Amino acid sequence: MRRRPAAILFLFVILVAACGRGKFRRVQSLADLRDWIRPEYVLDANKVQQEIERTAAASWGEMYADAYVRAYYKEEGHPMVWATRMGIDERADTLLHYLAGAEAIGFRREAFHVDTIRSLLDEIRLKAFDREDASSMMGRLEYLLTHAFLRYACGQRFGYVHPRRVMNHLLEDAPAAGEEQHAVTYRQLYDHRSEEVTDSFVRHALEEVRHHRIGAFLEEIQPTDTLYRRMQREYWQALERGDTSRTRLARINMERARWRYPHPDGGRYIWVNLAGQELTAVDTERDTMTTMRVCCGNLTHKTPLLHSRISHVELNPYWVIPQSIVRKEIMPRHVGDSAYYARNRYRAINKETKAVVNPARLSADQLRSGLYTLRQDNGAGNSLGRIIFRFPNNFSVYLHDTSNKGAFHSASRAISHGCVRVERPLDLALFFLDKPTPLFTDRIRMAIDQPPLSEEGRRYQEANPEGRKLGGFNYDRPVPVWLDYWTLYPNPKGALLSYPDSYGYDGVIEKKLNAL
Repeated sequence: MRRRPAAILFLFVILVAACGRGKFRRVQSLADLRDWIRPEYVLDANKVQQEIERTAAASWGEMYADAYVRAYYKEEGHPMVWATRMGIDERADTLLHYLAGAEAIGFRREAFHVDTIRSLLDEIRLKAFDREDASSMMGRLEYLLTHAFLRYACGQRFGYVHPRRVMNHLLEDAPAAGEEQHAVTYRQLYDHRSEEVTDSFVRHALEEVRHHRIGAFLEEIQPTDTLYRRMQREYWQALERGDTSRTRLARINMERARWRYPHPDGGRYIWVNLAGQELTAVDTERDTMTTMRVCCGNLTHKTPLLHSRISHVELNPYWVIPQSIVRKEIMPRHVGDSAYYARNRYRAINKETKAVVNPARLSADQLRSGLYTLRQDNGAGNSLGRIIFRFPNNFSVYLHDTSNKGAFHSASRAISHGCVRVERPLDLALFFLDKPTPLFTDRIRMAIDQPPLSEEGRRYQEANPEGRKLGGFNYDRPVPVWLDYWTLYPNPKGALLSYPDSYGYDGVIEKKLNAL
């Protein structure tokens, strides 16, 4: 539909500054308006829209909020957000008040057009149309205000980096040897249930501006949790000290703190920091905690970030080898290799008949078909060790023991296919039990071939030398577990500790922040 040209009288009755700074001229009579009704003060709707389109074309950015701004101004008949017949009112000043603190939250003022907006506002309010006409100025200011507003509002409410979009497009999932890849696919690395921006949030935000509720709205969307405030305070202090390394670290982790998903907050929980390759188990009800080293996914099988709950602990698990490992590691090198299968105690099981088959007799096509499951015998030497903590997730990753105990002495422990290997699985299994009896504790120990410690346990072992081993147990209350990634994070005692960026995620986040 063709736009109808329109002329809007651009009256600055209230907002035009007088010669005396900070003062406003009062209109005493209609005669006082004669010098206001001039061609350069008249807005042309077509010119305003054309300038909006030119500004949009020149303002391509990498933040997800930018797409919402462009989409809004492409809509037919969109209402103006800031521009009115009376000019640009105090709503722009309210926005500038928040944007002026850009450096305090880790950004350059240019990311929000602070100086450009302020300059345009001054020129319009002083009727300084020497360089360009009012329509062009108004169109440009309209777009830049909305652009800055949505960047700030979305960023402070949901994060300036969209974690799901960014993190899940980092690691390509390469095909197995000899297999063709028809389209590029990526490993999913981020599965936290973060709150995300929606069309309705954007519409609501713009409506709040149009209805003069911008101040209350901008206050409501600010991060208020203690973790964010802690990171922000660390950023300010490092900036004042001139500590560029700490400033960078605090800025990146301040962005992580903007991603709104549940964080550990008292009670009982397990928190695994993949950056630090460390697990912390906390029970605030009993005022106890324990920490231990972990091994996590290697650089081509990075452990995903997620949140779940552990209800069950399994003892002496079998390891069902994932089909991806079968295709990418076993098939290219070990088809027909009976010594390899025997050495690792692998068996093949027909999924339909449940019959156990010698895996050395299976061809590559049979292994690839998915009709057979490769499984490692349980017990000593099993890759999952003697204890596994299973929990619902989309990746078949778990916390578990390992037969390779020496790996925990290495500085870099990113060595697994994605699961998290735990240094002291028995301690972790016992940590969340509510007042276990000595006998129950000993039954867990005996199941994994450790001697009983109590007299009751020793009598039980004598009475059951060959069997009745415990296969697992449930927790009375599910234990929340986080697999997360922070290179700066407070320990349970409150000290902010730094950790190496083993997966390189800090650089990805920093690049996105710098691109604003």
